[in-house]
Amino acid sequence: MSDSLFAIILAIVLLGFLGVSLILLLRPSMFLRHIKNPLQPDTPRNRVQMRGVGLFFCLFTLMVISGSLKKPEGFHQNILVALWVSPLLIPILLWILWRYSPLQLVMRRHLTSERIEDPAWELRMTFTFSGLLLLVVVIAFLLASMGYHPR
Repeated sequence: MSDSLFAIILAIVLLGFLGVSLILLLRPSMFLRHIKNPLQPDTPRNRVQMRGVGLFFCLFTLMVISGSLKKPEGFHQNILVALWVSPLLIPILLWILWRYSPLQLVMRRHLTSERIEDPAWELRMTFTFSGLLLLVVVIAFLLASMGYHPR
């Protein structure tokens, strides 16, 4: 296989993976509606869990893409560290969101009503997880620009 064909196939696969990652992060209800799973219905709790999976997949895609970047030098390694730590920190974040946010109230209201989504709550969750991803990227970039990265 020639290098140009491999690069095209790799770019298509990465774009597809990035698309699924962003859908899981920003619009998990769309994913849960299109991919029917009787064990995982479209509930607020499952949408929050899908956002955590989307955050992990976005970090993975960013790590793959940042491997080809030359500058800043340690950005790729810092994203790799964030990817390694995220399976431990994402469940803690999900527990905090479940325990201390109005998620339980929203869940009770949505399971008894006909309306499945609360747009204001969905927007807050989107901002929370997108902000967390942005925070990780900014910290990794700043640490790399200051020379802090694993060798």
